[in-house]
Amino acid sequence: MTMRCRGENMFLLNTAVFLAYPTFLSGQASTNLALRKPTAESSFYGVNSSGAVDGNNDPGWGSMSCFQAKASDSGPWWQVDLLGYYAITTVVATARTGGCCDTRLHDFYVEVFDFNPIQFPSQQARLCLFHEGVVLAGAPVTLPCTTVFTGRYVKLRRKFKGPGDDRFTICELEVYGPDSCITSSSYRRTPNKKMASSNIITPLLGATVERCALLCTEDYDCYNFNFNRQSNVNPCEIIHDGSTVADNGDWDHYSLLM
Repeated sequence: MTMRCRGENMFLLNTAVFLAYPTFLSGQASTNLALRKPTAESSFYGVNSSGAVDGNNDPGWGSMSCFQAKASDSGPWWQVDLLGYYAITTVVATARTGGCCDTRLHDFYVEVFDFNPIQFPSQQARLCLFHEGVVLAGAPVTLPCTTVFTGRYVKLRRKFKGPGDDRFTICELEVYGPDSCITSSSYRRTPNKKMASSNIITPLLGATVERCALLCTEDYDCYNFNFNRQSNVNPCEIIHDGSTVADNGDWDHYSLLM
């Protein structure tokens, strides 16, 4: 199966926006996408959310590297910002050891988001996987996604709190995506123009030209998109079956360079 991912390099010129949005061959990357990336949590005790991406998968509490939520947190969650859009294929989790705490990483959802779910709580979560039961403590455990989604934020959310002192605990969480990106595409920008079409998709939260270009690249029927520079409310129009391009001072038209 061939999928698409986001490249690292993007630059704007007066006449074109070139985006490294290549295709890739599916498989696990050798690089942990979550390593030392920004994190957030619902609550923490002792070590905050960054402890789960510091590269230290020592499962002992004495390492001071395991994230742990407060005992009173009945709906704990943890998330990481990958600082780029990737197709998430696998997560690797390390659970804490110790007689008190080796069952605390259990029954959780791994969700993928385009935008920060703290700032945009109404966006729909896309489920990478649901892990039922306890993650065995001590050694890293590989958890493949049941469905692969492209996104920027990966969030772990526990389904329920067990009896007693069942603090949500993660000693290390690794995120993996594609291992080989090939080819590239780019879009030519025509300022102050808008393409008309009877088949337009207006994605929610498509608030940047980079995000709009990514959505078009992921859509195999999209070769053009319009972007409104003056509005933050649905500024992106993904076009199928475009027709004429007309003057419009608020919009820019982008076309795929073949």
